[in-house]
Amino acid sequence: EGKSYLRQAGLHSDKMIEGFSMLTERVRQNGSRIFAQLAHGGRQSLVQGVRPAAPSFGMPDLIYKVVPRSMGVKEILKAIQDFGSAALRAKKAGFDGIQIHGAHGYLVNEFLSPYFNRRTDEWGGTPENRFRFLKRVYESIRESVGTDYPITIKLNVSDHTPGTDIPIEEVVEQATHLVAMGIDAIEISCGTLAYSMFHSSRGKVPVKGFSRTQPILMQPLASFLLNRAFPEENYTFEEAYNLWASSYIKPVLGDVPLILVGGLRTFQTMEPIVQEGKADFISLSRPLIREPFLVKKWQEEREGENGNWRIPTCLNCNKCYVGVANHKALTCNEQQVF
Repeated sequence: EGKSYLRQAGLHSDKMIEGFSMLTERVRQNGSRIFAQLAHGGRQSLVQGVRPAAPSFGMPDLIYKVVPRSMGVKEILKAIQDFGSAALRAKKAGFDGIQIHGAHGYLVNEFLSPYFNRRTDEWGGTPENRFRFLKRVYESIRESVGTDYPITIKLNVSDHTPGTDIPIEEVVEQATHLVAMGIDAIEISCGTLAYSMFHSSRGKVPVKGFSRTQPILMQPLASFLLNRAFPEENYTFEEAYNLWASSYIKPVLGDVPLILVGGLRTFQTMEPIVQEGKADFISLSRPLIREPFLVKKWQEEREGENGNWRIPTCLNCNKCYVGVANHKALTCNEQQVF
């Protein structure tokens, strides 16, 4: 019920435990750890039809082209319970922890957002009420997995929505509450896929590739509309573009680690961020799509003391998104012509 994409993996059934158990065992054999990221797509779904569940009724966007409907209270409570059930399956499957996806326009972020959440009941209307869904999700997961199992969260520091954005002061309050509740780490990110996906992943805007999701006669119009909605000059790439929020969030975390994601490309940028205490962990996505062994190769290169750092990293072409939008497996499409 919360699935966003055709090829998206899920923990919505006990049938998934066996396959994920093989995955987690292989990861541990190679000396690593793996967390399960739990997400409900909310309005951001390509597979739930034109009326996916969301906190509030909303108008369609150019990416998902849906008209989301407002969830009833029973539906909200079921979604909360489903997060807890999925977390227990993740633990049984051997995952080392959980990350709640509370960013990028998915359901948890939608409840937190004053733009997406226009409810006037106990689930919206004030910052406290908008936080209620996440609070209950965390409690559901904690009840399922116990007190000694790590629970982390990915949290937006800015939604970049076309209307009212969430103020950073409210995000600080969210982080403060999460720390008091017992969260084990917070990763900060930004943007929503529905309205601001290229704020989350800055760089090129492969409009022609996205237009291929439409019937061939509609592709010229789709390209025109996407160019108007996502002008590339608005998403100029810069390294560590979410680092600005660290000075707001880090002081309220105490001993809870801060994880930083967003445009981190070179070891020379990442190392001082950690050494200076601006973040405790670095999160990479697109660079590992292009070169899965990037970190290992950096380590080998540093130990060799050649100092060249010539290993190619992500070029921010964002063509990896195009494959997902066209229901293909996630891979680097840098060499593809879109």
